[in-house]
Amino acid sequence: MIDFPNSEKICRIEDPVNWEMEKMDSFVQACREMALFHKKSCPEINFVYKRHDFDPECIVAEGDIELIPPIGVTAMKYHLLLSRPPGEAALKLTSSGTKGQKTQIWFDEKSLERVQAMLGGLWKQEGLVSDKKTNYMMMVYDPEEAKDLGIAFSIRNQQRFAPEAQTYFSIRKDLNGNWEFNSKKAISKLEEFISEKKPVRIHGITSFIYELIEELLKVGGVKLPPNSFLLTGGGWKAADDKKTSREYFRERAEMAFGIPSENIRDGYGMAEHSAPYIECKRHRFHVPVYNRVVVRDPESMVMLPPGKIGLLELVTPFNAMMPNLAVLSTDLGYIDPEVCPCGWNSPTFTIVGRGGISKHKGCALTASEIVRRKQ
Repeated sequence: MIDFPNSEKICRIEDPVNWEMEKMDSFVQACREMALFHKKSCPEINFVYKRHDFDPECIVAEGDIELIPPIGVTAMKYHLLLSRPPGEAALKLTSSGTKGQKTQIWFDEKSLERVQAMLGGLWKQEGLVSDKKTNYMMMVYDPEEAKDLGIAFSIRNQQRFAPEAQTYFSIRKDLNGNWEFNSKKAISKLEEFISEKKPVRIHGITSFIYELIEELLKVGGVKLPPNSFLLTGGGWKAADDKKTSREYFRERAEMAFGIPSENIRDGYGMAEHSAPYIECKRHRFHVPVYNRVVVRDPESMVMLPPGKIGLLELVTPFNAMMPNLAVLSTDLGYIDPEVCPCGWNSPTFTIVGRGGISKHKGCALTASEIVRRKQ
């Protein structure tokens, strides 16, 4: 017997950025299914639901999704909320944050399988799955030294979509035990990859990749082999003084790596939510049918219409281990009013920036320290 049949169904959709009524109905049922489970299994969520006079049985249509009381990402940094016994956790990840606080993200075995299926379906539909042996330049922390850090795990996990030839992790610990990014060593390894004429995939944190781009452009750039990709994520961290527009970043990346714009994609996500988002060929973030993005007024918490900027609330019904069904982020953005010209019919959203007086940095703390040391 399947514990969460509706969640299993929606998370394993093969073309998640094409919305259809049957898929949307499965999502609604999965949210009701998961909300009922968390209400019964997590005392804290039961308290929150009662305080908001929310009954999960009311989730019967698409418009009811916004009624689910969200959990704030900042609260998740201070409180570990579980709906299953700790012994059922198959994977535990952490994301470093401000003042030493860490968000813990736990998955039971079936929930982990569901989120892996979600990622696989999205990458396949976006044309990012390949059977060609590929060299990887990973602009993230070496997972051998950061085994439980969420961003290192998530980007390493993306290597399953093209078979690995070689992998180089460019952020390593120096002799003093501090994380270090050495652009010269990264360029040397990249040149070795190019000489092998296999596709190259560059994954990682935008700020470090931009530093690599600027170093490459000083020597005229390189030409990556055909079917190579640049896949960014993690934002600019503490390098706000170096931050550029996404359009300018792509222009520089095209010149530095010699690849077309459609092979340069940005990813969005957070450990607390765990569900994936990635830019389409037209560089817009689509909402896969197993997710919803709700934009709320920061003061009234009222749901805002397309085009209006507010706090992003992210909803996904895959995780039975933790009650992160609906998570209120500190990111500001809006639902795009126009349909994306790429051909997929799902809604798209634009990220404007971080909200609040101080940034909720998630995995950014360690990266920001590296950036500051290099200034």
